[in-house]
Amino acid sequence: MFTSALKTFFPDLKDEYVEADNIETLLLELDKKHQGIKGYLVDEKSQIRAHVKFYINNEPFDEQIHAELPKSAQVHIIQAISGG
Repeated sequence: MFTSALKTFFPDLKDEYVEADNIETLLLELDKKHQGIKGYLVDEKSQIRAHVKFYINNEPFDEQIHAELPKSAQVHIIQAISGG
């Protein structure tokens, strides 16, 4: 699932099934359909960006993007909104 704020930058995002063993593979698959999304969510060192949070089965995901995902996991990608 994606927040509406993230859909502002990638308007064709929709909830869908993606087969992936870890967040990195998930992002690579998403990037094939939504070019640039991986770079928007993780930095050049493959670290999740500060304004992005992942939730796996409704639990915060605080591990490295190479950590294994549970089978049939539901992944929520949340982009923080800030202003000033």
